[in-house]
Amino acid sequence: PCFAFQPNALEGASLVMDSLKPRSDDAQNIQGSLDNLASDSGFLKMLVWLLAPVAMELSKYPQMMSSDPCEAQGFVDRLSVQARNNAQYASALLDALPENEDQTSDYLRWALAEADLLLRNNKNIVDALSKALAGGAATVGDCVATLEEW
Repeated sequence: PCFAFQPNALEGASLVMDSLKPRSDDAQNIQGSLDNLASDSGFLKMLVWLLAPVAMELSKYPQMMSSDPCEAQGFVDRLSVQARNNAQYASALLDALPENEDQTSDYLRWALAEADLLLRNNKNIVDALSKALAGGAATVGDCVATLEEW
């Protein structure tokens, strides 16, 4: 329940792999509602998600204490292993993954900058949500209302 606030490489890789599974026409399930994250845009979205806590912490403190920038590299590494070991999804994953270490580094820097930009552009909502969550008394409905600016 809390992985959205502390994303990690395993959860990110699982989401990408789940988005590749065939969709069921007769039952509404999570795989049926996910976009394919094994694409260039999906891969970059996952990197932004993984680096958002890093961007938030860097904007508030001179040194990181709880977020881990290595999670994004771990995500890339996990998907690379999946591409090598899973022939069924190899082509989709290889199309989305960076081609070399330089491109990986560029992707990671871009994702961190994008996460920082998103947080800065939505500073008021992020601050309000942070206060609601830190207070401990906010319900899910209160947080949704904050996000929807009610």
